[in-house]
Amino acid sequence: MSADTTTETSVDSSFESSCHSQDSDDLECSMISIPSVSSLPRYCCPHRVLIYTTCYNVIDGVTLTVRKIEAEILDGGGHVCILTTRSGSDHNTNLVGIHPNRTVVFLDKAVPIPFLKDENNPECSYYLGFSMSNRDREKLDNFKPTICHVTVPDCVGLDVIQYARQNSLPLMGTYHSNIVDYMDHYGLFWLKPILAALFAHAYNFLQALYVPTPYIKRKLIQCEKLDRITNLQIWGRGVDLETFSPLNRSNEFRKKLGILPDEVVILFVGRLVVEKRPDIFANVIRRLHQEGHHFKALIVGAGPYENEMKNLPNTIYMGWQSGENLSIAYASSDIFLFPSALETFGNVTLEAAASGLPLVVEEDCSGHLVLDGVSGFTCEKGDESSFYEKTLELLTNERLRKSFSIQSRRHSLKYEMQTLMRQMTDNYTAVTDEFHNTYQANHIMRDLEYKNPDSFRAGMSPRPALLRLVEILVVWSIPAIWFLYLSYHNLRKKCSSAWKWTTSVSFIPADKSVSSLEKEW
Repeated sequence: MSADTTTETSVDSSFESSCHSQDSDDLECSMISIPSVSSLPRYCCPHRVLIYTTCYNVIDGVTLTVRKIEAEILDGGGHVCILTTRSGSDHNTNLVGIHPNRTVVFLDKAVPIPFLKDENNPECSYYLGFSMSNRDREKLDNFKPTICHVTVPDCVGLDVIQYARQNSLPLMGTYHSNIVDYMDHYGLFWLKPILAALFAHAYNFLQALYVPTPYIKRKLIQCEKLDRITNLQIWGRGVDLETFSPLNRSNEFRKKLGILPDEVVILFVGRLVVEKRPDIFANVIRRLHQEGHHFKALIVGAGPYENEMKNLPNTIYMGWQSGENLSIAYASSDIFLFPSALETFGNVTLEAAASGLPLVVEEDCSGHLVLDGVSGFTCEKGDESSFYEKTLELLTNERLRKSFSIQSRRHSLKYEMQTLMRQMTDNYTAVTDEFHNTYQANHIMRDLEYKNPDSFRAGMSPRPALLRLVEILVVWSIPAIWFLYLSYHNLRKKCSSAWKWTTSVSFIPADKSVSSLEKEW
């Protein structure tokens, strides 16, 4: 089922709120209906699903998607087991309460990822699972899964693959992050070919790999030839059209934050990490301020860049938000500016669109969520001038903002959440039927179908001895290399500061003493 199958028919009251303030000669609001969750037929999910995700307790786009899938499985009467590391906060384990059909297993063996550790927000720190212990396997045996779902093709992902093969269980995966490309932003470019090979090896054993967009599918085919090693399918992402809606706009919320009624609010939502390009957002805000434009910037998120974002002019920093607060923050803003070029789908972009915000986003990764020139603007990767110009155009053109707002909400209706989450449970059924009917519950038969010069380059075993050795070297060398990198970086900063101080002392003004200069430094 395609995400495009949602029909567009009558009247969506959410549009009325985004149109009520327009003059009679403004563009007429488009009228569209939203499927009611209560009107959808009762669905039965017969599966016991083992889902491996690395950092379940760090609330980000990946884990939110996993939690939506989990909720759909439970709502259908199915069972789910989450296998994960101790990343994030334990308080996030049972955000929606404890369910009798739900199990969470925390890995015994995991190591912190040094460049994804945030001292200011330890709850946002990530761990990498190294392997499954015997105790972990016993817990999975007690759960008795009927299908395995891998969301991360890392070391533990390979163990889950091996577990599925040993127990003759259907096996599939979902693609969530451009992890290989992330390495460019952390100075670990040398890891890219190693990770690409590791991930391809893992994907080779999956019956199907579900990717979020046609763009990602084309990229994986053209650059990685993944269609030669697994069955690539498209499964989009969904949004709760009632939670994220223009109806949540709140003048009281704006007033509490000191936002004037006529001020345009430019919003950023997401982790404040280098790959999300907060630097572009910050530079756009600085330039708009320097040119004297009337606006406010609103930052929702946390991460290493938060101090820089807090110090931006005309900016309100809210930190992490969720639930009703997040919905109100979206709907009470006026423009969504998100320059990230490494999104696999763009969950926050979809939430902004559903909230009726005009969008200014990168053209490849988030372009499928925008009708360029109709509901927002798309910009080339890293083109700061383009992001500035498009944001300025919306900032200074109220009529255009209102028109784009209507169309942005309209376009988001394709991605009604429950329909797409239900599609994933249908995917579980399809993969299970294929495994038992086509492959006779035998992974070797499936492997033979994908045997070709581009497949199984590391062998037919998920974790051969040589690969285990490489994993050990990589897992334990990254912290050491990162420590050396930080030490070198800090040493350079200290040397630079010392040189500046020495230079200043060499040219002490007549009216200053050395002691007064030291105090300044």
